Amino acid sequence: MSRSRSAGFTLIELVVVIVIAAIVAVFMVFFLATPVESYFAQTRRADLVDSADRILRSVGTDVRTALPNSLRQSAGGGVVALELLATSGVARYYGAGDKQYLGGTQELTEELAIPGPDQSFYTLDLFAPASAGSYLAIDNQVPPLAYTSGAGVMTPPGTTFTINPVGATAEDQVQFPTAPGMNFVQASPTHSVFVVSGPVSYLCDTNAQTLERYTGYTPAAAQPTTSAQLLAAGATAALIADNVSACSVTLVAAPASGKFNQLVILDVTLSNSGEILPLFDEVAAEYLP
Repeated sequence: MSRSRSAGFTLIELVVVIVIAAIVAVFMVFFLATPVESYFAQTRRADLVDSADRILRSVGTDVRTALPNSLRQSAGGGVVALELLATSGVARYYGAGDKQYLGGTQELTEELAIPGPDQSFYTLDLFAPASAGSYLAIDNQVPPLAYTSGAGVMTPPGTTFTINPVGATAEDQVQFPTAPGMNFVQASPTHSVFVVSGPVSYLCDTNAQTLERYTGYTPAAAQPTTSAQLLAAGATAALIADNVSACSVTLVAAPASGKFNQLVILDVTLSNSGEILPLFDEVAAEYLP
């Protein structure tokens, strides 16, 4: 009887195959690792650039249109807080004597009496329509008076007013339906009256490595400096950026800031897995009191 031989690999052949496969795998890793790592590094850089862009656009827009002298900041415990009063419109009001040619009741209706309570005045420019919960502010030259209810700079929370266009003259009429109206204690040197949509806070938390924007809360004389304080006041938080490893905010007041009343110097460092993006920006409030 003939004995058939079993077909298969010998031990030496298996070892050779394993060695060759290992060599091929090493070369594959060697050639693919660099492109793959470059892809992930580029993704991280793109994310950091997107975060930096969101910070610049959000903070820049709010600061430029903020109520003059309403910016304030604090820092402690790894959290930097920046607060401002956002405006949604500005116009020039008619002061005492500007409408004297009208005389009588109409002059009193169209001019804003300062100081003293007043229920009606006209503006030379047209406002954007004011939304519910807005405020009116005049001559906020001394911070933080606009945040202080009863200081005569900004209408207290809950004050009702209307802004209606006067079609014949392309003016706006501001009215306080409830007597005695509003008593603005100091006239604006530029005759500017601002519609304030409300306070806005930025919290740069290097502990959580986040920058968040808070809106929708009632202004207070004391600046809220933590997320817990803002949320307790009714604020809504929105994440602007993460991967924030360092943050500082410096406020420069006039006259050092030039013709502007407040200049914000923002210095933020974004980092992710060895990728670092420093961000430096200077932005000033554009409006004058």
